[in-house]
Amino acid sequence: MKFNRVALAATDPISLCEFYVETLGLAPVTGSQRSATAGETTLWFELGDTDPGHLAFTVAAAVDSVVAWLDERTGVDVLDTDEGPSVRFDFLGCDSVYFEDPEGNVIEYVCYDGDAAGEFDPATDLRGATEVGMAVPDVESFVAALTEALGIEPMESFEGGDLVFVGDRDARFVVSPVGRPWYPTDSEATVGPVSAQCDADGVFDPEGLPYRVNVE
Repeated sequence: MKFNRVALAATDPISLCEFYVETLGLAPVTGSQRSATAGETTLWFELGDTDPGHLAFTVAAAVDSVVAWLDERTGVDVLDTDEGPSVRFDFLGCDSVYFEDPEGNVIEYVCYDGDAAGEFDPATDLRGATEVGMAVPDVESFVAALTEALGIEPMESFEGGDLVFVGDRDARFVVSPVGRPWYPTDSEATVGPVSAQCDADGVFDPEGLPYRVNVE
């Protein structure tokens, strides 16, 4: 699967877009103050009050170089994990680095084994969005509806099925129960507006929740 477009709500979308372009090195979209590109994914920042969410990107660089690059960015603090500034996920074959954007969203850079190609350069090494977080009151029923609507499958589940990855290695939804902190922070997952366009078949527009997938 691939995320073509992800829209996030922000209290100040123009300033948040500037952070992603000027600090994180995403490519600006000509003529837009609210849009930037990370590899194959276009990010759109829209006005809205929302609590912190989760978004991950695939990075084709050695994890130590990613940590070092982020440490040099003004306004970016690499978050401590259980294992230090990066953490290993054997089930995915990757190492991840976390930090928060100015709106408090928990951002993850995912470095897959075999993709690391030396020092990190955002212009060439940001490949696209990998994870889009969604917090819901009932994980099991939401995952069932999501997979049926888009024709995709659960990838992994944790904590007795309370946390579910839906999609594949390249792109996936991270479905969390409301109130569970987004790792590695104490920021509790809450229901908040998220919209995504991906290459999966189907449309997902659940009643009563502000999540939209492939909705025009």
